[in-house]
Amino acid sequence: MGKGKKQSSESLVFLKGVLLSLGIYLLGQLLVTLLVVRGTMSEKSLFPTVAALCVLAALGGAFLCARRPVWGPLPSALGCAALFAAVLTAVGILSWGSVSWTGHGGVLVLCALGGGVLAGLLGSGRRGRHKRKKAGL
Repeated sequence: MGKGKKQSSESLVFLKGVLLSLGIYLLGQLLVTLLVVRGTMSEKSLFPTVAALCVLAALGGAFLCARRPVWGPLPSALGCAALFAAVLTAVGILSWGSVSWTGHGGVLVLCALGGGVLAGLLGSGRRGRHKRKKAGL
């Protein structure tokens, strides 16, 4: 029928955001692991680095969702970050049987949600030009 560009569904925006977050997180984990094994990074600085990586990964994926908002920039970014945190939690439960919410597990979930809030605030800026009123002749 129409030869126009297909509109991406709402769920595809969130899927792309979560996949981007997971890609950034997994590549960062590989880099951090390499640095620890080589002795470049100490084991004491491992968790703060992983927490910062979690914020950056959530920020990247949630920023994508905030720039293509389904419900508005902040709710879309928070939704994407919440899905990323849910995937991290599910992988943690499947791998270790439980998640220590009062230990490092809860902090990583909060870091992911914080990255979503930050992306929602940064992604809410207006894009495009503003129309100027012409002066009367």
